[in-house]
Amino acid sequence: MPQPLDPMRGLYGAQPVQPAAVPAQKPQTTEDGKTFQDVLTDFVKQVDQSQVDYDAAIRAVERGETDNLHRVMLAQSQAQLSLKLAVEVRNKLVEAYKEVNRTQF
Repeated sequence: MPQPLDPMRGLYGAQPVQPAAVPAQKPQTTEDGKTFQDVLTDFVKQVDQSQVDYDAAIRAVERGETDNLHRVMLAQSQAQLSLKLAVEVRNKLVEAYKEVNRTQF
């Protein structure tokens, strides 16, 4: 008799063991009906928009359309702060993911 490719097959016979069915869970949402993914997507879009606004302010000054440097400085500060916040959120999410992986057995 030929040796089976899967050595565990001898323990449970010819039919493979089917994994237990996991009941489908409805994703948790906020009060306005957004999922965690929606919240993160909106956050990333806001960070990107602050970068776009800063680029637009710089281009407006370069082209001479405006001489409002105060607006450029505010846009720069907002872009920097939103990017720093995004990096910190990412770091916390990665840290939480690693912690969950360490606790699984």
